[in-house]
Amino acid sequence: MTQSSDVPDPAGNEFDWLQTVLFGSTDGPKTRYLARPSAQEPHLLLPVQPRVVTAAALRRHHDARSTKEKLVGFAAEIAGRFGIAHLAGGEMVDLAPFGLIEQLGAKLEEPNLIASIAIGPPRRNRKPVIQLLRPNGTSVGFVKVGWSTLTRELVTNEAARLKNVAGRLPEPLAAPVVLCELSTNDTDTVVTSPLAVSPTMKAAPPLTDKAVLGLARCRGTHRRGVNDLGTILDMRAATKPLPVDVDQLVAKHDGAELEAGLWHGDLTPWNMATAGSTVMVWDWEFAGLDRPVGFDLLHAAFERVRRAAPNNELAAVNTVMTEAPGILRPVRGASMPKDMLEAYRDLYLAELITRETRLAGEGWTPSNLGPLDEVAAAELKRRLAR
Repeated sequence: MTQSSDVPDPAGNEFDWLQTVLFGSTDGPKTRYLARPSAQEPHLLLPVQPRVVTAAALRRHHDARSTKEKLVGFAAEIAGRFGIAHLAGGEMVDLAPFGLIEQLGAKLEEPNLIASIAIGPPRRNRKPVIQLLRPNGTSVGFVKVGWSTLTRELVTNEAARLKNVAGRLPEPLAAPVVLCELSTNDTDTVVTSPLAVSPTMKAAPPLTDKAVLGLARCRGTHRRGVNDLGTILDMRAATKPLPVDVDQLVAKHDGAELEAGLWHGDLTPWNMATAGSTVMVWDWEFAGLDRPVGFDLLHAAFERVRRAAPNNELAAVNTVMTEAPGILRPVRGASMPKDMLEAYRDLYLAELITRETRLAGEGWTPSNLGPLDEVAAAELKRRLAR
């Protein structure tokens, strides 16, 4: 097995980067993959044998998918089952077995694992996400590999938060279970259980406020002064300069106490799938503790507007600031006092700023999302100056 501590830049040769991140190669027969959209830009490596594995690897379901997207996905799955997935595009490549897959097979006692590997286009939190499958097409689990400082933090945070909520989420919510973890000097790897999804799942109604607040309170809550909230602690611990005066923010809300609990950090339809009476929730990378209860309600409203059109950050921020009284009403079951409401608004803006600043400089400038940190910082500065 070969492995290097010098991780290549993923903007260079994609396969060299992937091989190094996945613990190099091992001896054994090569696996044939369909690289999509091309061998030069392998955003997805799809195993082409057995066909039942190809079909299973093409199975994608979440609550944000339109009817058209579901039909296209179902057609892709059928194409995989009949061995004609390549007709929709891509190039065949033969790759030596990855060392990480061998190690995970031994750790999980699954000696015949086949991997479908998604790395996606270049983006700030880009990382290999692997679906582990048996030769009969059944899914064993999903793997996230953190290879940079940022992605390692995200992967390990997700594992910690999933352990926090294991057996605690209220109905109708369910989350993956951490199956195993591997850490080296260069990477952090987490394997989580698969979630039951089906091509026949019906479109889901919006997640209820009760369920969202149940998630926030599932580990209990505490009254926290602003200076002791996770939002402020993260701001003070930030390694990159923040475009906001943290002390001014704390001073403005000195004396305010908020109910603090868990927040998912990205509780949106594309991170959920409804099956029967259960809503499965994944992607806990940005989850955090000691956040004001109700932050997930604000963030869901923000993302609904932001994703509706390109460069829509300003409209999304304005919507959340304007509609916050109604969005947050379920937190207390009544209107929120003005000083508490103002603290919620400012702290949510601070959370957005901290996240975007953390993602800055990670080698990707999004073409369809505007400068959120600038928009949120300008609004927070305006509010603090009043």
